[in-house]
Amino acid sequence: MVLKALIVDDEYPARMELRYQLGRFPDVEIIGEATNAREAMRLINALDYDVIFLDVQMPGMTGIELAKSLKGREVMPKVVFVTAYENYAVPAFEIRAVDYLLKPLESERLAETIQRLRESVGASAATAAGGEKAEEAERTTEKRPALSFLLCEKDEKQIPLPLNEIVYIFSEGYNVFVQTMNDRLLTRYTLQELTERLPPDQFFRSHRSYLVNIFQVKEISPYFNGAYILKLKDKEHSEVIVSRSNVKRMKELFSMG
Repeated sequence: MVLKALIVDDEYPARMELRYQLGRFPDVEIIGEATNAREAMRLINALDYDVIFLDVQMPGMTGIELAKSLKGREVMPKVVFVTAYENYAVPAFEIRAVDYLLKPLESERLAETIQRLRESVGASAATAAGGEKAEEAERTTEKRPALSFLLCEKDEKQIPLPLNEIVYIFSEGYNVFVQTMNDRLLTRYTLQELTERLPPDQFFRSHRSYLVNIFQVKEISPYFNGAYILKLKDKEHSEVIVSRSNVKRMKELFSMG
């Protein structure tokens, strides 16, 4: 198993030192670097990382704040803080960081962290595999009917929304929202339920957090590391990521050859 890693640090020498140190571990692959939390979030939304090596003190959002903002995601990367400051260890472990490393890095200490990550990521993968098998068995035994409209909520009112008015659907924390041309509504369905019950020739799961109405796509553009961006037709001209694992299905739906 290869650990896909993202390095987030505003100082170039610190990123290069960590990259060099991690190069000693053949099962760690660095597939992204960011200089601040905003850049990091764009990369995290584009790809599934196993681990984020995260500085604490950065311009704008701190590393602690970034890690907190990731809670509730369907796929949660492991977090290892790498910092020159000792006094953030308590809040770091309150958000269940795998480890808290102090600069300058010690080789033996980093090796211990990598071993923790191997064990932690391996255990998570085994749990996820078991959960997927259980979900598959449940779907096989009980196939729920397809939806002909989507029941949404706004201002304590129930709104039956025709499917062709949906631009895209997305999850944010524990909530799922439906974006129309001019409005945003809440639905009580999970994203997985909607993926199973909406017409597959109309709605495309572009990313773990997004479900897109393909007839509401305005532009398709290549993005970072094999991913794509869909620009949509709503008034905000929203942009939705197509993760690398879903690009093949996107090309089939749009006959891209």
